Amino acid sequence: MKNYQQADRIQLVNSGSAYFTMLETLIAGARETLELQTYIFENDETGRLVVAWLKAAAQRGVHVAVMADAFGSNGFTEKIIQELTSAGVRFRFFSPLFSAEGIAFGRRLHHKIVVADGQKALVGGINIADKYNALHEQQAWLDYAVLIEGRVCLGLYTLCRRLFARKQTQLLRKTTEPLAGAASTKLIRFRRNDWLLGRNEIHRSYFEAIIAAQQRITLVASYFLPGRALRNLLRDASARGVQIQIILAGKSDVPVLWLAERYLYNFYLSNNIRIFHWNESVLHGKAMTVDGKWATIGSYNLNYLSHYLIEVSTLRFPPISIPVARPGRKTSAVSSSFPVEWYVTASLFMSTRCI
Repeated sequence: MKNYQQADRIQLVNSGSAYFTMLETLIAGARETLELQTYIFENDETGRLVVAWLKAAAQRGVHVAVMADAFGSNGFTEKIIQELTSAGVRFRFFSPLFSAEGIAFGRRLHHKIVVADGQKALVGGINIADKYNALHEQQAWLDYAVLIEGRVCLGLYTLCRRLFARKQTQLLRKTTEPLAGAASTKLIRFRRNDWLLGRNEIHRSYFEAIIAAQQRITLVASYFLPGRALRNLLRDASARGVQIQIILAGKSDVPVLWLAERYLYNFYLSNNIRIFHWNESVLHGKAMTVDGKWATIGSYNLNYLSHYLIEVSTLRFPPISIPVARPGRKTSAVSSSFPVEWYVTASLFMSTRCI
């Protein structure tokens, strides 16, 4: 497996209390360094909890650095920033509008990464906000992260440190060397997108995995507007006998995209691609498994907007099982008689927080 490295541990973490309990444990266990980078850091109950955990870590001597995207986290107030910095936390926004970074306005920090001591990391699509948590009996948005332990996390640590310091970063696959004798059950690599640096690794990995698929593809997508090239790959995979199922949002926080997704249903159904809706909560996850041998989880949306964001996704072999239809959770299938004719195309020139 080219450019894959061995992890000591890999564990799927679901959104809701499971993720934030794991995040608290990771922060509380940090001894020397803690890097946290995210797109959305809300000033709500969940955000305040995480602020308290970060302050406690800094006050016990941990070097804590937090970076949040200036657009996605525009509700993060100066008062909270002062509270963090007074406790010893280093904080900055990524790409404020009136800054040298802000010149590349479309380049946003979209990944969600936490790294403790360069040895433990959480990577995925879960922002810091109440809607991703399970507070007061509310249903968390469906999303995923991966807990990773081992030397493989040093690459993420280097990435976060250099981004925080506004330095150009190397490709993630070059930051750590593959380990000799790696066990095939815990191989992982990190892939990155950054249009300003001409990197489109995550998108390319999706393409390569679909081309190589022989039996089945399961894709979970929150804002799924694939371009013609990706649609053709899915069509070709289905034509050679690959069973494809795509889980899309039954509920969406971006209604225009929700409608635009459904415009493509005729294409999927006419090419024997099965479509399911996640109906229990807003679907925010981005994941894919192929042939029971490969999986990816991250924050990369399969649409053109994600080409312009800074993303990091995890890819591993063999895959973790992505729980979409867990006991007590409901998905609904879209049949070939689904009334797609009333869906309309829409110009997507809009200003929205596509998270």
